[in-house]
Amino acid sequence: MLGTYLAGTAELYEELGGNVSQLLAETGCPGNILYGTTELVPYSYCAYLLEVAARQLDRPDFALLLTQKRKEIGYNRETILYGRAAKTFKQTIEGVRNHVRARALGMQYSLKIWPNVTNFSRSLDTQESTRYPQGSILFFASLHGMLKDVTDNKWQPSSVTFTFKDNGYTASLENYFGCPIQFDGEQDAIFFPSQFLDHKLPARDDNAHELLSEYLTSLHLDDKPSFQATVKLMIQKNLALGRSDIGALALRLPYKTRSIQRKLKEVGTSYSEVLNESRFELAENLLTNSDNPLTYIAQYLCFQDLSAFSKAFKNKYGVSASEWKKVHQPH
Repeated sequence: MLGTYLAGTAELYEELGGNVSQLLAETGCPGNILYGTTELVPYSYCAYLLEVAARQLDRPDFALLLTQKRKEIGYNRETILYGRAAKTFKQTIEGVRNHVRARALGMQYSLKIWPNVTNFSRSLDTQESTRYPQGSILFFASLHGMLKDVTDNKWQPSSVTFTFKDNGYTASLENYFGCPIQFDGEQDAIFFPSQFLDHKLPARDDNAHELLSEYLTSLHLDDKPSFQATVKLMIQKNLALGRSDIGALALRLPYKTRSIQRKLKEVGTSYSEVLNESRFELAENLLTNSDNPLTYIAQYLCFQDLSAFSKAFKNKYGVSASEWKKVHQPH
């Protein structure tokens, strides 16, 4: 996903008494993802950083507070404008689904409509969904707040479900969403009466909606990462799961291994080259922002052993990983 996902996080964290340097040191995340980078950033980086921030501050409601902070700084303003110009709530919610689909890789967003109830859900790797509650809370809290704005507070969900277990979230979430919250559920989703899909929006403007729709579409096209960037992001996710082979990549993309190799060749690179780029980007982050031993880093990056990592690193940078770390790690 785009690094702008964490907009407002550093400001809120410091307002609540946190030290950003300590946050980055514990997470091992690159500092630029806290300040609106337009580069692709693995979701796990963002979600883990939110978890650590909430724990360090002892604020289970950190994601809810961040939702308000992002509203103050105008995050998602294009989507809100688009929603306000729609004719009906159904047009708004479908537009939001398309908008987030275009901006997030490795996630599935769906809108399921039944006669009496409709749900908007987000699907992640199950492990990531249950391991990082703050990321899921942030998404659905932001969605809820935006829909309240668009409908002049007429929007009201009937329930919200999360796949993670309750860990002191109930009171704050029920107060925020104004409905029952279910934990340890089968999906992360927000439910509402299907009849609300036909709700006419107060500020609808057909011409404005058409113009904004075209504008958002152009944003999607501009923001859509290149195939090479997509491959790099998926490789980084696979490395975290202990896989560096192209077969694991094919499981995440709608292409067979041969097609992946062909598409990479068309842009002047290869799988092994992108794999190395991904490994060394992660290696730089881990060496700069964490105290993890080299054996851990070698294992994390799926090198056969420390010797293989050390040899590859020196071939790339001309110095050993230990020497590089001494120069680049903050003192």
